[in-house]
Formats: sequence, C-alpha cells, structure tokens
Amino acid sequence: MLRVVENYFNWVILLLMIIRRAVSQDSRTIYNFVLSLDREDAEVRPPAMTIEDIANAGFSEDPLYEAYIAETEGGDPLGAVSFFKGYSGWHARPVAVVHMLYISKEARRQNLAHKLMAQVASIVVERGWARIQLCVEAECPAIHFYESIGMKDSQEKHYMLEGDALTQLAASSQM
Repeated sequence: MLRVVENYFNWVILLLMIIRRAVSQDSRTIYNFVLSLDREDAEVRPPAMTIEDIANAGFSEDPLYEAYIAETEGGDPLGAVSFFKGYSGWHARPVAVVHMLYISKEARRQNLAHKLMAQVASIVVERGWARIQLCVEAECPAIHFYESIGMKDSQEKHYMLEGDALTQLAASSQM
C-alpha cells in the first residue's frame, strides 16, 4: 500500500510541475542545488562561490549562463539546469554547455531531468546551435540518464587550469 501511495504522490508532483526561466531571486535555490551536487560527490569542497556571485553571473546585463527551474505549482523547487554558450570550431556554431543539472532527492525518478534537458534542447534547436555538451565524472550514475536521452561519449578528456598553476602560467607570459 505504501508503494502505491508513494507512486501516486510522485505522479501528482509531476502533473503539477512547471519549468520556468530562472530569475535573480532564484540565486539562493541555484546555490543550494550546486552545494547539494557537491555534497553527493565523493570529494566535498568548500564553495568557491556565493549567492551574490551566482546572481551577478546569471542575471546581470550580460549574463554568463541561463538557468531553468522545475518547481511545483506552489513554487517549491524540485530541480534546475543551467548552461552557457560555448563554440564549436568544427561546426562554426554555438553550443550549449550544461554545467549543472540537479534534481532534488525527493523528486528523482519522475522524468524531471528529461524535461529540463528537453527545455535546453528546444532552446538549442530554436537558436540554431550545433549541440548540447557537458562533462561528467567517469563513474557518475547520471551517465546512464545522459545516454538514455541520446547523448554520446565524445571520448575526449577535459582538463582544467586553475589556482596557482593558472597564475604561474599567466606570469610566464610576461617573460
């Protein structure tokens, strides 16, 4: 009986869910989702951003990213996706780089991630961009989800340069 009630409850949440473009007032929600992603990761790091950083980066006159929030009709956040405009030299067109897709634990397995990625896909198609891309850790359980919506492993390695290594390389340009 409890299983049926749980499934019924999940179905009701899905029916009453809306997806909307995030606004500045959603900065705290986005911040909390980013922190939740990190807490679920094996390596918990202190946040390198603040709520104000998220607001300034996403909701200024020249935003660095776009975000969409999935929420109940009552305004309770269930998940979010954010992406920014990148560029494919091979296609000579923009690409959407997803840097966060998060669904709260209580709202998982309700097709919300699919709906949020479909929202990004509709934007990419509407704008004539080449593709959606993202980076995911090798053992991440979400890989199965990404493959289920048609994403393919590009077999590329992604590297980062930050902190002292970034500063040292930048300093070497002055030599």
